[in-house]
Amino acid sequence: MEPQVSPQVLATFFAYAPLALGIIIYAAFYIAKRNETGAHVPIGESFACANCGRRGVREHMIPETHEGAVSWYCTHCAAASAAPAH
Repeated sequence: MEPQVSPQVLATFFAYAPLALGIIIYAAFYIAKRNETGAHVPIGESFACANCGRRGVREHMIPETHEGAVSWYCTHCAAASAAPAH
């Protein structure tokens, strides 16, 4: 005669299994991530010009918005695009 698992024990096991797995996964991620340092932005952060690729600090770049997006242009490219075409 083989031993059988009662339906109540089986139901209890499957009721607590997602909770136990969730706690195990959360604990594993916590242990893996606890010693990571945040991504700090360097002081000399630079942006690339959307036209020529020249890099410059944000204060020297000129933003242009189009359809909800922001593109950064260097002063040379922004002046060239603002100049009237002959």
